[in-house]
Amino acid sequence: MTAAAPIRILTVCTHNRTRSVMTAAMLQAMLDERLGSSRAVVLSAGVGPPDLPAIPDAVDAMARRGLDVSGHRSRPITAELLDAADLVLTAERDHVVRVAMLSRAAYGRAMTLPEFIVRGGDSSPPAADDFRAWVERLTAERTSESYLRESIGEIADPTGSAARAFAAAVDRMEAHCRAAADLIAAHARG
Repeated sequence: MTAAAPIRILTVCTHNRTRSVMTAAMLQAMLDERLGSSRAVVLSAGVGPPDLPAIPDAVDAMARRGLDVSGHRSRPITAELLDAADLVLTAERDHVVRVAMLSRAAYGRAMTLPEFIVRGGDSSPPAADDFRAWVERLTAERTSESYLRESIGEIADPTGSAARAFAAAVDRMEAHCRAAADLIAAHARG
């Protein structure tokens, strides 16, 4: 019997130096805890320049949670990364729009992190071996026109915020990651 392929998740923000880095680190740790270390792979990317480190505040915030992102280097989103992902979690609606511009197929698997929690929480479980199809069903009724009119939850960029505001933003992001990890684990393929 062969092991099931891991669930592949891509987190996306603007520069791939703050929100997507922290989301990926926290989500990976939470999914490893819930599913085991080989059941999910979480990567991050952005629309900004490549090969830049995570911002120091993000590195520090993750270190306080026992997560090391000090070696992170920004990577641009590509159609290849998007097409390989079973789920694309973004910080903002604009990032979902950028995903659609790069890969029409990935648009059906792309949502902001808060949007995924709402859509996923309102859905029924997938077939035991079809996580990607479940994700695509979450957005099956969504059109590009309706998406631009809907009220969509987003993750604000805390970069440059005062220390207390940055910490509060990371706490909110961590709560979103926890809810997403619970949903993913509950709907993971068998």
